[in-house]
Amino acid sequence: MMVRSKITTPHGVLDSLVFGFIASSPLLIGCIVSLYFKLPDKLITTIMAFGSGVLIATLTFSILVEAFEVTHTLPATIIGFLLGGISYGVANAILEKKSKTKSSKSGGLVTDSNANTGGSPPSGKSLFIGSVMDNIPENAALGITLASGGAINIAFLVAIFVSNLPEGLASTSDMKTAGLRRKNILILWSVAVVIGTLSTTIGYSILSTASPPIISISIAFAAGAILVMLGETMIPEAFRKESFGKGVALLAGFIIAIFLTKAQGG
Repeated sequence: MMVRSKITTPHGVLDSLVFGFIASSPLLIGCIVSLYFKLPDKLITTIMAFGSGVLIATLTFSILVEAFEVTHTLPATIIGFLLGGISYGVANAILEKKSKTKSSKSGGLVTDSNANTGGSPPSGKSLFIGSVMDNIPENAALGITLASGGAINIAFLVAIFVSNLPEGLASTSDMKTAGLRRKNILILWSVAVVIGTLSTTIGYSILSTASPPIISISIAFAAGAILVMLGETMIPEAFRKESFGKGVALLAGFIIAIFLTKAQGG
C-alpha cells in the first residue's frame, strides 16, 4: 500500500464516515440480536470460532502487510505490533484484578460467566475492550487505504465486518450473564460504533498525511491487539466446550478471509 498525502474533500470525508459505520455496525447488530433473541450457546461460540479464523487471516495477510508496506522496514511494524498486544494485555489484566477485588468483597461469589472461564473476569468485558482497541486502528487503517488509493479495500472492509459480529454477540451474552442492564449494554456498543466510525475519518483525514513510521505503527497496533485478544479471550471462550465443529468453523473463517484478501489482489 502506497500512502501519500492527499487533500481531503467533503465527499471523501462522507465516504469515510459511511464505510466506518458499515465496518463497525456489526458490533451493535450482534449486541441487539444477543439482547432480544435467545441464541444457543453453541451457535454463539461457533460464530466466535469463525470470527477468530477471519481475524487470524486478516491480521496475517492484510493488516500486517499493510503496515509493512508503508515503510518496507520491520522496526515500525514490530513496534506497533508490540504496543497493541501489550496494551490489550495490560487492559485485560486490570479487568481481571478489578474482578477479583469485587469477588473478594462480595464474599467470593462467582457468576456463571466466571465459572465458565475458571474464575477469570467476565469475558464480555474483555471482548468489549478488545473490540474497541482493535476497531480503532482497524478502522483508521481503512480510512488510510481510502485516502491513499482513492478506493476502499473491500477485502479489509468485509473482514472487519465479519469479525465484529461474533464479538458483539459473545460479549453481550456474557455481559447479560454478569448482570449488566440492557440499557447500559446498548449504550456501550453504540459508543463503540461511534468511536469506530470516527476512527475511519481520522485515518482518512489525519493519519494518511502523517509520517510513514507513524502510519505503520498505527496499523500494526491493530494486529497486535487482535492477536493477544484472540489468545487471551476469544479463542478460549469459543473452544471452552466441544472442539471439532469449532475447529471447522475456525478453518472456514480463515479460508474465506484469505480468499477475500487475494480476490482483491492483496
